[in-house]
Amino acid sequence: MTDKDEASGHGPSLKTRLYAWWEGYDLSGLKTRKGDESQQASAEPQPSNPGPGPGMNRWGKPLWSATRIEVAEKMWGEGFNTPGGADHIPYLVKPLGLNPAMSVLDLAAGLGGTSRTMAGKYGCWVTGLEASDLLAKEGMVRSFKLGLEKKAPIETFNPEHFGYPKRVDAIVYKEGLFFVRDKEQMFDGMELALKPRGHLLITDYIAEEEVMGAKAVQTWCDKEPLTPNLWPKDRMANAFAQRNLDLRIAEDITDTHRGLILSAIQGLVDHLERFQLDTPTKLAVMEEVELWARRVAAIEAGVRVYRFYAIKPAE
Repeated sequence: MTDKDEASGHGPSLKTRLYAWWEGYDLSGLKTRKGDESQQASAEPQPSNPGPGPGMNRWGKPLWSATRIEVAEKMWGEGFNTPGGADHIPYLVKPLGLNPAMSVLDLAAGLGGTSRTMAGKYGCWVTGLEASDLLAKEGMVRSFKLGLEKKAPIETFNPEHFGYPKRVDAIVYKEGLFFVRDKEQMFDGMELALKPRGHLLITDYIAEEEVMGAKAVQTWCDKEPLTPNLWPKDRMANAFAQRNLDLRIAEDITDTHRGLILSAIQGLVDHLERFQLDTPTKLAVMEEVELWARRVAAIEAGVRVYRFYAIKPAE
């Protein structure tokens, strides 16, 4: 995340403002401890396969907490924990042609914002599947609050062992596949879960081999809570072809994705400057901003974000 992006040529950069906000409190001791914790975390041995369980980070700790959820919703909007709130979803899912007769699986559903947006706007029946027990539970609470517990329930699943007992008209997988270690079984599971003429929409981070050696990409991969398993574009296309899925769209949406992240960080910093937060929230804010700043840096070093859309043939 570069200063010129953050500042847009006007006043102090986002980074400067964020650290000025941080330094405005007597947190020197806490910052030291935070540094110790991060060093300790990075020093922890990475587990051998099969790797962390669903909803756990690479060091065996829960990916999500109530405080992190609060910070994420402040960044992305109520019910969302990744880029692109309710305004962005219609653009993203437009190829699906959603209508009230359709059933949809929303993989990597998070807090369920995408599921509820699809159900609320198009009347379709959506089941959100999420690896984190806490996110799924909180997502279901939000579905209940909006009276969408039947049209947009959020449940847990294990993306490393994916199977779904019913067949659906469409599957949406928004920026979650790049964490899955065994993508082949996930593609197999998605193909089996689709009805004939079913739709598959995936947005994901991808990287060509020459990009993987970039320092910013390596830093991102080393510090991401789950180890990224990035495929190049051709391997993604082959995964569709091997399952006879007709790939209609392979669109680079990196600039849009990057813009959503930078805009969210800007909005969060604007918010922070008006409010005093408790210490756990401040720490969560810094960790979340640093996570997304590393992703932006990886994007600027060559990682791409693509939207893939495919149709399963008629039987």
